[in-house]
Amino acid sequence: MVSLEKKKTQAERREESERKLLDALVTIINEDGIQSATCESIGLKAGYSRGLTIQRLGKKDEMFIKLIDRMMMENKLHLAEEIPQDTKGHIALHRYINIHFDDLQNKPIYQAYFALVAGSVANVALLGDALKQAHDFIKHMLMSYLDRGKAAGEFPQDLDSAIQAVSIGSYLLGVALQQKLHPSLDINLLKPAAYSLIPSAPD
Repeated sequence: MVSLEKKKTQAERREESERKLLDALVTIINEDGIQSATCESIGLKAGYSRGLTIQRLGKKDEMFIKLIDRMMMENKLHLAEEIPQDTKGHIALHRYINIHFDDLQNKPIYQAYFALVAGSVANVALLGDALKQAHDFIKHMLMSYLDRGKAAGEFPQDLDSAIQAVSIGSYLLGVALQQKLHPSLDINLLKPAAYSLIPSAPD
């Protein structure tokens, strides 16, 4: 009897196995820490061999970079959907802050990303380039919101968008790291201070 289920192509099987392995990597990082993320542990959790895990994800630094790339791809798509190009600058910043706080509490890959950020402090060379690209993307995105607000008269014309973007990004990064250091902390209590970094309307 011919199976009614469509046979998966090699590319589809590869994509599925890589997705499952990355999901397993995220779970292990969040539950057990970065040091527990080995090819053996990831393969075991995902239901694949150590050899296939290495083949799909590479060595430890390579698998972490794959995770960062996937997080950034998902984040860009999510932000493009939630904050369209025509969103006013003030609203865009407010919405981005909300997304950041929500993802820190509800999105496993986002949580794992900041675990990697925290872990890279002791070894910047390991993930430095990948993390710098991710942070540069956020900086330039925040700058675009600020410049949009300046152009519309929402923010003062003498506002330094680059400095303000770094200030907002640094605070949000600090919230993420505080969450890692103090998991019981209700980070929503830190949200008003984040809103306060959104520039006020000019006089």
